[in-house]
Amino acid sequence: MTASKASAKPPKPAPKLPRGGRHPLTQEAVAASQRARMLDAIAHVVAAKGFKGATVADVIAHAGVSRRTFYEQFHDLEACFLAAYERGMQALFGAIRRALRDVPEADWRERTRIAVQAYLQALASSPEVSWSFSVESLGAGAQTLERRGWVLDQWVAHWRGLQSLRERADPNAPRVSDASLLAMVGGIEELVRDCLRRRSAAALPKLAGPVTEFALAVLDAR
Repeated sequence: MTASKASAKPPKPAPKLPRGGRHPLTQEAVAASQRARMLDAIAHVVAAKGFKGATVADVIAHAGVSRRTFYEQFHDLEACFLAAYERGMQALFGAIRRALRDVPEADWRERTRIAVQAYLQALASSPEVSWSFSVESLGAGAQTLERRGWVLDQWVAHWRGLQSLRERADPNAPRVSDASLLAMVGGIEELVRDCLRRRSAAALPKLAGPVTEFALAVLDAR
């Protein structure tokens, strides 16, 4: 058992909607609330038990919904995990965009530093989610692996944008290939997984220095 799983506390049940009587929520709002709780639940359950050890029963117990409600929204456990994974990655990209909002485009090195810092801090703020999506996603099924390919493409596009800013500042700068950017993304992901396995999510921000140095070296290749 990994250190991350060994130290994981049993997940607490998510808040439930009021039972009985009338409430002001529409059916759509109720369904959205249930879906959000199930997406939160599967990330925490998978972090505690591993994807292969998690069950629909675990998810519905944590989310406080019925089995029928689960299958009204998801075909199976992998479909639920995939939806949670997509939501988590979108939230991560959003955190990076917000962090870069006021950073001048001309300063591509500072934007690189801030992007790395925002990425690592976002992961550190949600330990169970980070474990589920960084580690357990690798064994969560073919559909999740396929979607992970899309996530990697988004990372390459992000770093390509920073490299374009560098080229704008220095027109003579050599262009870094997408293959090199993908290799950089993979290397950074492996550093994150290694930290999660050997230490904890709380230690992730300490990677900011070496990860930034690595990214700048790749983007500034001569």
